[in-house]
Amino acid sequence: MSYEACFEKLPKIETNRLILRQITQSDSDGRDSLEFINDYSVYRFWGLYDETKDTDGRHRPKKKIKLDYHYNVTMKEYHARRELTWLMELKDTHKVIGEIVLYDFRLQKQADIGYRINKDYWGHGFAPEAGLAMVKVAFEYMDLKRLQIRCFTNNNGSVRVAQKLAFNQEGFIRQGAILNVMTDYYIFGLLKEAYEKNPIVDSIAKISLDE
Repeated sequence: MSYEACFEKLPKIETNRLILRQITQSDSDGRDSLEFINDYSVYRFWGLYDETKDTDGRHRPKKKIKLDYHYNVTMKEYHARRELTWLMELKDTHKVIGEIVLYDFRLQKQADIGYRINKDYWGHGFAPEAGLAMVKVAFEYMDLKRLQIRCFTNNNGSVRVAQKLAFNQEGFIRQGAILNVMTDYYIFGLLKEAYEKNPIVDSIAKISLDE
């Protein structure tokens, strides 16, 4: 598997508790499969909503993102070779609880990791588990040299995930842009050479391009 191969066919990944797979049209038909997409406690940190301009909470987006729209946008970004998005599906129940993304690729050597998870499953280690898989795929299969995680300074959960993945805090950006929002945020980074010297625990059970 290589950088180019991932954009030809997204690999299916199994970790201890998760199946990481590509979104399908059927996911957009499920009533609760992508319920985290429209959860304010999740999307407030995704760079799509500026809560600094909405101190009383009265101007939160009234239109919900339609699931088929999310599917179409996700696949559009994939086919344009801009993003690799995996849904996080629980092995035991097959419920989709979130997604993890490799995006903002630069020179085919650098990418950012983004993740969002249904709040009912916060605090159970699912984001670090999926993150470990992303690190392995990025460095060992795609041959990237650097990974980044950018997160709002008040997103304590995301900060903890970055730390658990052995990313180092490299910077504090004041009023920088994350998608559609100007905000204070941290930059965490991990280099392939650091990963190779101190490999993180391997949580991947299987990587498959056959399905």
